[in-house]
Amino acid sequence: MDIVCNQCNATYAIPTRKLPTQKASAKCKRCGYKIIINADAPQAQPANAQAAARMSAASPSPAPGHGNVILEAFPELSGYDAARYNMTELLKATKKGKYKTRINKFKVKILEAVKPTLDRMLREDEQVLGVACGLAYYLIEMLFGNGVLTMIYNRYAVVATNHRLLMINTNYRMTQTRHYLFQFTYDEIKKISRGLFRTSLTMTLQNGKRRTITSMKSATTAQLLNLIKPRLDLQKTPVAAADIKSNLCPACFTPLGRGLVQCPSCRAAFKTPAGAALRSLALPGLGDFYLGHRFLGCVEMAGSLVVWLFALSMLLQGGTEGTVIGALMLVFVNGFDALLTLYMAKKGYILAKKQTALKSNPQLAASGA
Repeated sequence: MDIVCNQCNATYAIPTRKLPTQKASAKCKRCGYKIIINADAPQAQPANAQAAARMSAASPSPAPGHGNVILEAFPELSGYDAARYNMTELLKATKKGKYKTRINKFKVKILEAVKPTLDRMLREDEQVLGVACGLAYYLIEMLFGNGVLTMIYNRYAVVATNHRLLMINTNYRMTQTRHYLFQFTYDEIKKISRGLFRTSLTMTLQNGKRRTITSMKSATTAQLLNLIKPRLDLQKTPVAAADIKSNLCPACFTPLGRGLVQCPSCRAAFKTPAGAALRSLALPGLGDFYLGHRFLGCVEMAGSLVVWLFALSMLLQGGTEGTVIGALMLVFVNGFDALLTLYMAKKGYILAKKQTALKSNPQLAASGA
């Protein structure tokens, strides 16, 4: 039997044998509303599992008058399509019904940064229900490479829709989008949890891999968890590891596997990890310029310049020992930077040219591929 929340329309499939014999109540995982369970009363009966998933993924109906109150608080949201952005779900009111809160201002800032990209990514039946932002956690970068500088290039807007979780790479100030795009459909996510301090989200995929977003606001992690968990409960069919394609083409947003140099759908060319690594091998920092990480490239070039001057002084002094030490220093510094750049370039896809395939294939862009 399917139990439906009258507040947010979330649907929960409960085996008949587990239904209480008498009238009982339960708390909705999504909105916290008290659901009355009565085994004798008729409940919503979707025709099949797909219909149940669609019912659970349906967005809650806006409360009367809430849309006007939200627009009064945030006039900049007037240009948002209500069919694509569920503002009453995205922005939460205080107990006094006020929407002009610090956390809502933060969410609006995220929306403003990613809206141009989201408008092209969203499918016809897709609706945005929750937003947050945080830092993608890459341990190798933090320990052996960029350290605190990783925060500049690994900031992401995290967007929960009724079908999937999107990660959109942005600049550190959260004012515009950058390179990488990822998606995780809810049938690909095995489980999701908040961190010890409630400021991170960790997703475990069906293939066993984990993705962690840190430095998030606890209010946004709570909202995303409440949105995503009920949808995971509906997914019963295991997803093969080969079918999980988390990377998205930056031009047409087609889900892609790893290791491609060109999108098979729109033919957009990507920057290659090998090209980035070879540039850094020739000159540390040059590979980062190739990937669009200009500030990081400047820092690495400045650091390598000191090493190069010392190594060259050793070479100019002559002698076997000085020559070997100088040569080894150059090989180590350039080689290490090349390996780190190779790792960074494999995180996702970056267009080789600024002009995207969307201009030549608008139908593909409109569908969200």
